[in-house]
Amino acid sequence: MPFTIQQLNEDNTVGIAQLTLVVDPTTAIFTETDWSGGSSATGVINVENTSTLDVNYFVSADWYAAAGGTPQDARILAEKLQITVTADPGGNEEELYSGPLAGLIQQPPAGRTLTAGQDEDVEFELSLPPAGATDLIQGMAIEFDLVFVAVEV
Repeated sequence: MPFTIQQLNEDNTVGIAQLTLVVDPTTAIFTETDWSGGSSATGVINVENTSTLDVNYFVSADWYAAAGGTPQDARILAEKLQITVTADPGGNEEELYSGPLAGLIQQPPAGRTLTAGQDEDVEFELSLPPAGATDLIQGMAIEFDLVFVAVEV
């Protein structure tokens, strides 16, 4: 049998990065009551990439029936309410989405880049156009969460 030898290259390690995204505030930016045609409200959420990697973030609305309401009522209101989402308002503005609340799903389609350690404000303008304020929606209510999802660039 021939001679053999074994040598070791020991203690190799690999640490995997973790994506972290912080939103402020985490409490509701909309608590509206008694809306009618032409009503509108604006709220701002600051989003911060606290990870060491650049990310693309996406915004969605997760809507559902308010207490005492039905999923059908929520669907109708989600189609009637309009929302415009603008990144970096007052700065290098970029409209991420404008349309019905029901359509705010993973917007913008390609995501919005936020480099490591960077933060920016995201403005949400919610409205009920006069044409959408029909007898059909009288007395209805909806609840929704604004969801931010980040993926590595």
